[in-house]
Formats: sequence, structure tokens, C-alpha cells
Amino acid sequence: MMNQDVLKSLLNPIRMKIFQHVLMNEQVTTGELAKLLPDVPQASLYRHINKMVQDEILSVASENKVRGVYEKVYAIQNNPLTAVNQVVEEEDREQLYKICYTFAMSLLMDFGDYLKRDKIDLQGDKVGFRSIPLYLSDAESDRFLRGLYDLLEGVLEHEPSEERTLRKFSYAFMPVEEKEEMDDV
Repeated sequence: MMNQDVLKSLLNPIRMKIFQHVLMNEQVTTGELAKLLPDVPQASLYRHINKMVQDEILSVASENKVRGVYEKVYAIQNNPLTAVNQVVEEEDREQLYKICYTFAMSLLMDFGDYLKRDKIDLQGDKVGFRSIPLYLSDAESDRFLRGLYDLLEGVLEHEPSEERTLRKFSYAFMPVEEKEEMDDV
């Protein structure tokens, strides 16, 4: 059974970026993560890392002494994606629903946080959400998803910069019963 708090923790875009970086590099230091996420204040970065250690996603693999101070080296302790893949393979409908629910709630929380900003500009901030019904064969669905993955691969490795804003792209793709759909919400 999957801990929903762990999945919710990982749905945070900063924690997901940390997780992906540690996963790709096996072990990383806080200094390396700070370089990866220069727009994240150091105190916030430490809070995110500590939350991931608390949720047993990361663990301290070792400590290096650097100029008289010990720097922690982090590694993946438990990969929550393994648990998600297991739920998918087992087709555990209750757990699949909980995963989807957690995903949807994280989107609502992110949007709620956006709306709490002093100034919002949906157009200027490129905020949008839509539900677009598509009639696709399995082969057309495969081509569509491959094209989407190709687009994402082109931007996943972008480093933070002054011109770049951390944005969250989320989607759900599934067959639905034919009924009147909402085009734009």
C-alpha cells in the first residue's frame, strides 16, 4: 500500500526537480542542489530536502567535510515511482483512485496558491487549463503521446535562469464515456 503523503510530497515541483536530479546522479550534495535551483532560497531548499528525508524519499548517504563543515550527500532511499508502478501493474483500483485524487488535489492546491498572490495575470503568467475531447485510434494516441513526450524532452533539462519561471505542466489522458464535455473551464 502506498503512503499518500509521500506521493503528495513528490508532486511539489521543487521536490520533483530534486528527486529527478538525485535519481539521475545517484548521490548529490545540498550545494549541487542549490546550483540546480538558484531561485529557491536556501532555507526553503533545506525545508524541501528535510521533508523528503522525513518522508523517506531521500536519505543521507554520507557526509563530506568541506572547510571544517560537514556537507550531507543525499541518495534515493525509497523511490515512490516504484510503488506507483506496482499499483498500476496490479490494477488496484482503490489505490489508483487515491493516486489520481492526490494528483488532482495537488493541482487545486497549486492553483489556490497562485490565486493568493498579491497580483495575478492569467494571460501574462500563461496560466491555463482545458479539457479537450479528442477522437483518436490507438495508433493516433501513440503518435500524439510520442509527440508530447518529444516536446517535453526538449525542455525538461532547462536550468533555472532570470528569463525562466518554474511552471508546472500536468495532464490526464484517458478514454471517457461520450457525453457533453466542457471545452474551457
